Amino acid sequence: MLAILIAASILGVMLFVSFVVLPVAFAKLPENLAGIYVRKLFPLYHITLFVASQLAGLLAYTPHLKPIALIAGIVFAIHFLFLTPAINQSTDSGNAQRFKFLHLLSVILHLAVMMLYAFAIFVDACLF
Repeated sequence: MLAILIAASILGVMLFVSFVVLPVAFAKLPENLAGIYVRKLFPLYHITLFVASQLAGLLAYTPHLKPIALIAGIVFAIHFLFLTPAINQSTDSGNAQRFKFLHLLSVILHLAVMMLYAFAIFVDACLF
């Protein structure tokens, strides 16, 4: 039960950051300050979601949540270690085409993780 609550919390945090925090930051802050804010937010965001995913995977008693949490944890680790620094570097160097590609990849990975966690929550709610 605790694992699915952690999974639901992860999904909630991801949705809140994606649809509230980031749009408000870019709408209300000057572009340079919004960029600084996001650069400070994302490392903490990815580390927190990595740790939470690993915890959910360790505590999961249903067979589908363990691999989903592991996959999600890997995605968050990849973001923290490789993708976010590459996105920042492409922004700093003015490489807009590379930024667009990496940002799109980041969005696709986040959507995939959200769908996986939504599936896990749905299955647990309906079957267990």
